[in-house]
Amino acid sequence: MNYRFFHIRAVLCFLLAMYSGVPISAQVATALPQGVLRPIGLNFVSTALSGDIVSPGSGNTDYQWTVSPSTGVILSHPDHSLATANATFTAAATGVYVFSLRRGPLSAEVSVTVGNLVAASNTGLEISIFNVANGSLVTGPGPEVAFDPFTDATTTAGLGVAQNGFYYYMPNVFNNGTVTLYAASRNGQATIPVATTDLNGGSNNNLGFVRLAIDATGKGWMLAGDGFSLYLASFEANGLNATSIQLVDDNVTLAGGNPSVFQNGDLCFSGTGALFALANDGGGVTQIFTGYPNGGSTTLTRKWDLVDALGNNFTGNVNGVAFDPTGSLYISTGGPAGGLFFIDQNTVNTGTGTVQCTLVWSGTGLTDLASNNFPAETILPAKLLSFTAQYRNSKTTLRWTTEAEQNLSHFEIERSANSTDYGLIGTTTATAVAGNRQDYQLIDDLAAVNGNTFTYRLKLTDHDGKFKYSHVLMVRKESSKISGIVVNPNPVTEGAATLRFTSEMATDIAINITDLAGRSISRRQVRVVEGVNSISLLGLDWTRTGIYVVHVKNNDELHLFKILVTRGK
Repeated sequence: MNYRFFHIRAVLCFLLAMYSGVPISAQVATALPQGVLRPIGLNFVSTALSGDIVSPGSGNTDYQWTVSPSTGVILSHPDHSLATANATFTAAATGVYVFSLRRGPLSAEVSVTVGNLVAASNTGLEISIFNVANGSLVTGPGPEVAFDPFTDATTTAGLGVAQNGFYYYMPNVFNNGTVTLYAASRNGQATIPVATTDLNGGSNNNLGFVRLAIDATGKGWMLAGDGFSLYLASFEANGLNATSIQLVDDNVTLAGGNPSVFQNGDLCFSGTGALFALANDGGGVTQIFTGYPNGGSTTLTRKWDLVDALGNNFTGNVNGVAFDPTGSLYISTGGPAGGLFFIDQNTVNTGTGTVQCTLVWSGTGLTDLASNNFPAETILPAKLLSFTAQYRNSKTTLRWTTEAEQNLSHFEIERSANSTDYGLIGTTTATAVAGNRQDYQLIDDLAAVNGNTFTYRLKLTDHDGKFKYSHVLMVRKESSKISGIVVNPNPVTEGAATLRFTSEMATDIAINITDLAGRSISRRQVRVVEGVNSISLLGLDWTRTGIYVVHVKNNDELHLFKILVTRGK
């Protein structure tokens, strides 16, 4: 299992008293997502008042820590006897963890939420966290700030988080193009300036747009604009140590765009090194550009224009963009109608070159957004409506249907005999035209292939190298008992759909509908008859617009395919 580790900062203030039935009380708890793919710890501190806090003769003067749930959490106890009790811990996933502290007859507990997005909040005066999943808010922002980037009234203009958990940010002061870079420790308690430079050299133009991000290799990047030119710079992220900012390109080329749009915005990186730049002019134009840093010849190409749920231009001061762990993009906006928004890849319109944003959290004061999620599989402007496999006469017939292909290059079909090691068995060129639906098929001859059970997956690859994988299909060489599965209609527009298939015998089957995160929407057992069966799919009438996976299981035989649920336009 591929765990993502999060470094957590939590401060517990306990009121400790002589034992007289007065409990310890927890007052503050804050957690930060930091450190991906490796555990990083930080002290969890409580400070006692002077005096003995346990009743005479109790014999127990040690602090004891416990956590629930404990799965995936590493909890250590550096010192059990001092008046300041410390516990170092890491969590393997986002969620809510309840930590308990006991000493003798006294106890207290506090809930700590681990998130996956970091935001400059309170108009840039604070750093807070969100926990999001598939376009929905799980928690956030927390009731307490993660840390204060500056001790005075200076606001934050750019924010980045490295995989090792260190923060990098800039004050919102750019006199004649001069920027100062700050670094913060993983616990946010130590902050220090580590570099300064004049990004636009001999020009006296003030920079109205400056943002930064850290890529998956730990390298830092700055994108800045003065309305006429776009500058790209880089630095080596080196913890709290001094570094230097190097100008990479003093005139980034924009394909399909103009530097004047970069009045607000941000940037982030995928795991493949692709740069995603968010640009906003504050007057109703919001765009996303993509490309790869290429020295003095860097080109960023306009990918989408952002629209709201009604199809109107997305407005407001759009100032932050970041990936979640699944490769989905989120943006933040300031102003009275600000908040956190989700870029819904299911709304890509190839004819207009637009993609829709949906509100996740409504609030004011967000000035930037960051995460240390660097997904290799990022969102693509193509909808995989279905992917099915049928085995017959020693051959597997793989079929898939797409919609809204844009810049999609080809499909790679991969097979595995152990569900772990996949090999390429075929490549198919993407051929859909102007957003139309397109059906594809590939036949895999297994007559001379050793093994009995096989899994298949599709790799959808864009022209600029980005890719994503489909869900996985399993087939067995034994004859399939269920065949010809279709859903009508697909897309599902009114919350009702019918599953039709042919069964070779009367039997019980399990139907499970999940979202792309694996959360079950509807689950039930159904008795089917020999021959053709029609079954209503339940649980779709209240789901939000998006892609869902239908699982049809008959003993060891499993069929999976995607359906698209859409709401009224």
